[in-house]
Amino acid sequence: MANSALNFIDYVRAAFRWRVRVPGLGHLPLNILAVAGFAILGFGNPAFWLLGLAGEVAYLLWLAGSERFQKLVQGTQILRQRALWQARQDNIYANLDGTSQGRYRRLLQDCALILKNTETLAVKPGSEDLRSGGLNQLIWLFLKLLYSKIKIRDITEQVSRGELEADIAKLSAKLSRESENTAIFRSLQGTLEIEKKRLENLVKADDSLTVIDAELDRIEKQVTLLREEASIASDPDTVSVRLDGVMQSLQGTNKWIAEHNELFGGLDESEMPRNLLEASLKQREG
Repeated sequence: MANSALNFIDYVRAAFRWRVRVPGLGHLPLNILAVAGFAILGFGNPAFWLLGLAGEVAYLLWLAGSERFQKLVQGTQILRQRALWQARQDNIYANLDGTSQGRYRRLLQDCALILKNTETLAVKPGSEDLRSGGLNQLIWLFLKLLYSKIKIRDITEQVSRGELEADIAKLSAKLSRESENTAIFRSLQGTLEIEKKRLENLVKADDSLTVIDAELDRIEKQVTLLREEASIASDPDTVSVRLDGVMQSLQGTNKWIAEHNELFGGLDESEMPRNLLEASLKQREG
């Protein structure tokens, strides 16, 4: 759940589950313990039930309405989201081959230089978010493409296009010698359709690899250009505008990824944290 989606009910739930650190005892849900105490006392005098309920409601409304508590909940949510994303990213990175991992690390280093070369410049409101957010999207797109390339290559290496085409030719020849509406004809026809579909998928995979290689190369060159421009820029807005233009040019790539969801399923970036780049750099340096 993104921070922007948090509402008052979410803060009430967080308040109910909130644990307070007690020296020597660790973090305890004091309000739940208090409710349990009033519940036990209520067996002796039911008035304690009403008193405990009123106290709990008042506590939850007070804590959930506290601006300080809401910021604390938002911060906790950000940390949780960051940890989940880092785990996803590390899992994808671990499944890359050595060459792909090297390409990814070099891209991270270039992105870090872009941020470093612009951090000392006067930043207008929103410019920093555009730089870090745009670079986050770039490195996540790059990682998705690298991962999908590995997946597709694994498929294509297990299938020989020449053998498939030869099998299709043999099946077609056999089918032409059989009478329709016979069991053997239906069997051959079914097998032929399967092999044609396999060939279709293989051609699609080969075409996807070509697109992915081109997009990976384009992203690397665009980030290199951004790094060079950032090193001589006197205005951070120049880099922000340039990066915004890069992201616009990659909309076609994002659309292609959406149309090939079977290759990129589960790699949605809609809730991607803004600090993915910084977290990734720390992880790789560690």
